[in-house]
Amino acid sequence: MRKQVQKERCTKIKLEKCPRVCCLYDKVQLAAARMLNADPSVIQIECNIPLSPDDIPADDLNLPSETYTTDFVIHFSDGKIAVREAVFRSHLSRPSIAELLELSRRYWQQQGIDDWGIIIDKECTQNEAE
Repeated sequence: MRKQVQKERCTKIKLEKCPRVCCLYDKVQLAAARMLNADPSVIQIECNIPLSPDDIPADDLNLPSETYTTDFVIHFSDGKIAVREAVFRSHLSRPSIAELLELSRRYWQQQGIDDWGIIIDKECTQNEAE
């Protein structure tokens, strides 16, 4: 989950399973998009879907008045819909990231989507780093 207006660079790619060009803002999001595009059970991917401010749970009024987006809404061949947020492992300990992830989870649960999760970057082992 990230702010809708990004001031950082993005990688724009066209994926077979995404109806529009995807703007991806970091390596985790790019890797996740490629992984989802290659998954045979996925029929459609939506990137950077804005969360409607009117649907944000009432107990989250302390958040800034900015619009946020969810990284991926995934449509599977069996009709199920899932939501995934892409996050660097090193960012998970940040309270602001944890708060945004929880907001996303509750938002999508309120929308009737219970299959919510996060995609975390691969941790480098000592052997891989050498």
